[in-house]
Amino acid sequence: MPKLTLVAERRPLKVYDLNGPVMRIGRGEGMDVVIDNVSVSRRQAEIRLEGDHWVVRDLGTGNGTFLNGERVEGDRALKPGDELSFGKFSLFFDHVPAEPVVEVRTAPAANAQSTGTLLLQPEEMAKLRQAMAQKRQAQLQWEASGKKGVYYLTNGSTVVGRTELCDLQVPIRGPKQHILIVRDGSNCEVRNLSWWYGMKVNGESSRRATLQSGDRIDVGGLRLTFLDEMR
Repeated sequence: MPKLTLVAERRPLKVYDLNGPVMRIGRGEGMDVVIDNVSVSRRQAEIRLEGDHWVVRDLGTGNGTFLNGERVEGDRALKPGDELSFGKFSLFFDHVPAEPVVEVRTAPAANAQSTGTLLLQPEEMAKLRQAMAQKRQAQLQWEASGKKGVYYLTNGSTVVGRTELCDLQVPIRGPKQHILIVRDGSNCEVRNLSWWYGMKVNGESSRRATLQSGDRIDVGGLRLTFLDEMR
């Protein structure tokens, strides 16, 4: 049975079973998925079974419904891992994150009218779309010398080290170039560039390893966590 996972700011809130032919999403009472927030319309979107596959349709909202970052026009077919976004919330189709799911009832803004939908300004929508795109983008969360940060990965090679010539410069001692991350589509690999500092992936010594979302890399006082929501 397919599932829908409600997520806000990378935090899973609730998992819904698609146990009927139609699943309605919105802020209003009577919706199958109720999101009590003014950035979501009373009747936001509808997911329904068409033959042997599921489709989504926006229900004429002002802010729109987005499928993997693209605004939904008409019926759009869904596949496992797809992300539906509206306002500050996302629903992942047939994809349950590994993190524990906590049911949370979201509260409307203090100055919002309960009878209307908050229409976002174009610049706010642009920021939300950018945030949604980054959220889907593979990333490295790093910690070193009491500092931390996030680096978003693209296809190709990423060199991590201590000099300005590295793609990701981190405040550590040791060799100029520590590790190499090679990403090709959905595949991602880490390679140790140093013969002096051993690398561990999830606590196991390795010079080269294929990465899965959540994997932890330790080398020479540097800790990296690889995250990719689509894996």
